[in-house]
Amino acid sequence: MSGPVVGVAFSGGVDSAVCVRLLQEQGYTVEAWHMLTVSESPSEATVRLAETLGVPLHVVDLREDFEREVVAPFYAAYAAGLTPNPCAWCNPLLKFGALRRAIGGLMATGHYVGVGVEPEHGVCTLRRAADAAKDQSYFLYALPPEAIKETLFPLADFTRGEVVELARRWDLPIPEKRLASGSQDICFLPEGDYRPELQRRHPETATPGDILNTEGRVLGRHTGLANYTRGQRRGLGVAMGERAFVVGFDRARNTLTLGPREALLTARFRVGELRWLVPSAFPLRCEAVSRYHHAPFACTVFDDGTVVADVPQALITPGQACVFYRDTWLLGGGIIQPFAEA
Repeated sequence: MSGPVVGVAFSGGVDSAVCVRLLQEQGYTVEAWHMLTVSESPSEATVRLAETLGVPLHVVDLREDFEREVVAPFYAAYAAGLTPNPCAWCNPLLKFGALRRAIGGLMATGHYVGVGVEPEHGVCTLRRAADAAKDQSYFLYALPPEAIKETLFPLADFTRGEVVELARRWDLPIPEKRLASGSQDICFLPEGDYRPELQRRHPETATPGDILNTEGRVLGRHTGLANYTRGQRRGLGVAMGERAFVVGFDRARNTLTLGPREALLTARFRVGELRWLVPSAFPLRCEAVSRYHHAPFACTVFDDGTVVADVPQALITPGQACVFYRDTWLLGGGIIQPFAEA
């Protein structure tokens, strides 16, 4: 007798493949659902992997949605002087939005994240995964509560190494290179350089201007403000005799300011577009993560989105997600808002 049907978000990588096999072993009837976001069809390797796993492969064409909801806003954010994180948008809008609606029932993904009931408020929310190095809760703070309740995350208590060993043990047809490295790049930027396409879409971002030090002295020329991010240290093209970082922008004057790391330190900033998975009373004491894989820091959050860190932080970057936790539980998050330009 077949078990409940579950649709797995199927990229064709090791995590989604192992997710399928784990659910099969638990008695589920599994179907694979593949999002088309860039390519016109799934790769031959993805099709072969689904065949090896013995699951039907459904293909959902979301290329127009992906361009409208993820790619175009990504470049628009850079043009506006932000440093965006497209995965934080793609997950709620596409994977747990359009794809979940296409599945129309129970869903599962290969994210490294868990689900449980947060003890203080008794609310179902996400929790950090067992593998801290692979935990992906940071990207999922904006999920609708109903999606959390209706999604399975079979990899929550596995490490990446354990998942890779399962793939090898089951002899899944995944190249050794992918098993060893996984996927870290933005999917629509396999080479990692956003600047050529940014300049094509927003040619105004390529206007050169002066690079200044914190005292206003001209150090050199930049190639367009959108080509730089707060905290950047490499590729600046100037020498200051000490380590220099991008610490400020003045778009009215089209200047870029460099300074020492201390000039990056920020204790107070604002987070907008807030989403809360756990109802919270303010001021809220919690921990925040302001970039993926960065260490959490203790802070106080106020009801207007103001965040005050106990210890000033060096890489608070407008456009990035800031996500809040209590212990292992994900409370919510939002987008770091622009600073006053200087």
